[in-house]
Amino acid sequence: MASDLDRKNFQAKRMDVLFALDTASAPSAPEVSCARCLAKEAWDNAWYDELGIITDRMRFYDPDDVQNIVYSAQSLVNRGMPFAARDVLRAAQPATQRGKRAWYELQGLLGRCAKQIFLDTPDRSSDRARVCLKEAIAAYRTAYDADPAKAFWHGGNIAALLTISRNLGAPLTAETDPVQFSNGLKRVLDDASGVDNPWWHATYVEAELGAKNWSGAAAGLKAFLEVADKPFPIESHLRQLTDVWALGGPQSPPMVSAMLALLRAKLLTWSGDQEPAPIRVSAAEVASRDLDSADLQEGRDQLQKTFGDTAPISIDWWRMGMKRAASIAAICAPNAVGRSVRMGTGFLVRLRGGPDAGCFVLTNAHVIGDPDRPAIPALDGASVRFEGYDADKTFPIREIVWTSPAGLYDATLLRIEGCPAEIEPVPMKRQLPAATSGCRLYVIGHPRGSELSFSFQDNRLLDHGRLTAGDQRQKDVIRVHYKTPTESGSSGSPVFVESQWKAIALHHSGSAEMRKLNGENGTYNANEGISLAGISDALAAAKGLEFFF
Repeated sequence: MASDLDRKNFQAKRMDVLFALDTASAPSAPEVSCARCLAKEAWDNAWYDELGIITDRMRFYDPDDVQNIVYSAQSLVNRGMPFAARDVLRAAQPATQRGKRAWYELQGLLGRCAKQIFLDTPDRSSDRARVCLKEAIAAYRTAYDADPAKAFWHGGNIAALLTISRNLGAPLTAETDPVQFSNGLKRVLDDASGVDNPWWHATYVEAELGAKNWSGAAAGLKAFLEVADKPFPIESHLRQLTDVWALGGPQSPPMVSAMLALLRAKLLTWSGDQEPAPIRVSAAEVASRDLDSADLQEGRDQLQKTFGDTAPISIDWWRMGMKRAASIAAICAPNAVGRSVRMGTGFLVRLRGGPDAGCFVLTNAHVIGDPDRPAIPALDGASVRFEGYDADKTFPIREIVWTSPAGLYDATLLRIEGCPAEIEPVPMKRQLPAATSGCRLYVIGHPRGSELSFSFQDNRLLDHGRLTAGDQRQKDVIRVHYKTPTESGSSGSPVFVESQWKAIALHHSGSAEMRKLNGENGTYNANEGISLAGISDALAAAKGLEFFF
């Protein structure tokens, strides 16, 4: 994406424009027009915090501007607030003229909100999740059916959500068959022809996926990369392919996995004032051939045998991992001779809501804070070190703000003294990847109280969900099981997913006889983390605070 300097320059420009808005006399004033251009720039660059600030201020000067309302809702949903975004859009619906471009965008974003609520639901087979899935399909279809040629980009979401609905066991009809719909969508796209439009190519990728044509999808990704020239469509398409289509795991053809890696690389290395660096797409060249299913399977087998199922990773991905490492805390306490030693791991998080909002360190209750069995029994002398930032500097722990015992969320929130502003809190992701995706999860921590370490090998997601027997208090605790190697001392580490290094869980235990989840019988070798979304909800109920997602 754009460089830090670009964003700082944009923030300075935003402050000047918003200050100038105070002199605006009407919605047609030049200052309002300048703010609109600024909102479009923030949207193009996927700067959702900035987009929210600008559009919220714009509502004072032009409250009925539908495009501004759509931008505002886009900011909300991309910052993890789909319900709030849906409320904003529903309130604007009566003032929106059907058939206008803003109406298509608003209608599609209503679908996005319902889709996100469905994806964020821990149990997607539940009745409430299915209601949101149907709502999303209906919202997208309303826009698509009004004029398929004009609203073709909504068709990709319909193909994806119909595929999910089928996989959840919904009955197949002419209206709900994803393959039949996707083949029809391809005919619409062929008639519309938008070879210079990244959304046209993105939709064609989804149509090929819905029609179960892997080689066509990979070729479409290659074409998308050649024309996508803004961060927003790249980020949106990558999110759609990984979150909704659950691509990138071991079940995806290597050619598709390789193309996803290139999408990530282009997103990470984007510079707002330079042309993207050329990307060599040898995997896509293979995919661009017209392969039948036998050829495709043979190609998959050969690629897997020769190269495995892991695509090359860009240097920017490694740099981002190192950046995340600066936010990892060693939880320290005096030993028998008074020397401060590492007792566990934590990480810096940002909270919102209430007067206590700000930055804190999150760790396990069984490290510190559990009244029954903490590794560190008292705060006296307890401190944290961010060794990826400064291995010699310590930050005393002032107080335990909130804790949930090891038998529940096994989480403790610590307030520390003097946390430097240079350390960026760990970004989080509320939605868990599909349990069947087998995607890779990464852990950064202090195994066995040693130096800061990364866990990269044998790091597959196994499952996530609930225990179905035992203490009734645990019924709402969502657990994540994975093979990522950890050791004593890793307790309290963040569990990361995706190229963006976003945390989804708080690591807290491991066992050679871990009970399986979701009612499955038996045990297996697994490590276990607690979903950060669940911890955030418990924290909100207890303290009125929640994590930023």
